Amino acid sequence: MAQFGHSVAYTIFLSPKVGFKVVDLACFVFLVHVFSFSGLFKLVLSTLLTIDISFLSFSNLDPLTETYGIPFYLQYLAHWPEYFIVAEAPGGELMGYIMGKAEGSVAREEWHGHVTALSVAPEFRRLGLAAKLMELLEEISERKGGFFVDLFVRVSNQVAVNMYKQLGYSVYRTVIEYYSASNGEPDEDAYDMRKALSRDTEKKSIIPLPHPVRPEDIE
Repeated sequence: MAQFGHSVAYTIFLSPKVGFKVVDLACFVFLVHVFSFSGLFKLVLSTLLTIDISFLSFSNLDPLTETYGIPFYLQYLAHWPEYFIVAEAPGGELMGYIMGKAEGSVAREEWHGHVTALSVAPEFRRLGLAAKLMELLEEISERKGGFFVDLFVRVSNQVAVNMYKQLGYSVYRTVIEYYSASNGEPDEDAYDMRKALSRDTEKKSIIPLPHPVRPEDIE
C-alpha cells in the first residue's frame, strides 16, 4: 500500500429512504468502505490519496466486465483519479468499482463524463451499490461542467441495459462490431447510452441518431 496523503471521510446511506450528497470532491482516488447495520448499508467515502495496486486486478468480479491490463488502469489513475472509485467491504473484500474519464469538446457541447467500466461482485449485488457508484460519477461530471455521461454496453447484455435505463440512460446510437470477439466468434455490437446532465438544459445530447455507426466513426 503506497501512501500519498491524508483522508477526508463522507457518509452515504444505501437506503431507498435516505438520500445522499457528496461535497467537496477533489482530484483523489476514492476508496469507499461499506458497513452494515440495522438493515442499512453505510458507505464512508474517503478521499484517499492511497492506492493498493491489488485493487487493479478486477477480472474476478464480473465475467461480463471488460478486463484491462495494469498499464491501462494506471493511465486512468494518473489522468482521471477522481473518476476511479472503489468499494471495499469491512473485511477488505473488493465489492465493486467504477472507473471513467472526462472528454470531449466544450465548444461543441460534447464535454462529458464517460463510464469506462462498472463492476460489482456477485455476492454484493442487490444492495444498490452499482446505482450509487454511477451517481457518484455523475456528480463528479456535473462538477466538471459536463453536458452528459455516456457508456458503452454489449447489445446482448440486457441485464445491464435495463439497469442503465432504470438509472435514466437511453440508447443514443448503436456501434457496429464495437467489441472484438475471440475463439472465432463474431464481433459484437454495442449501445452507446447517454444521460443528460443539468448543463444540457435542452437535452440535445441524448437525441438518438437515426443510423448505426462504426467504431472508427466515434470521436
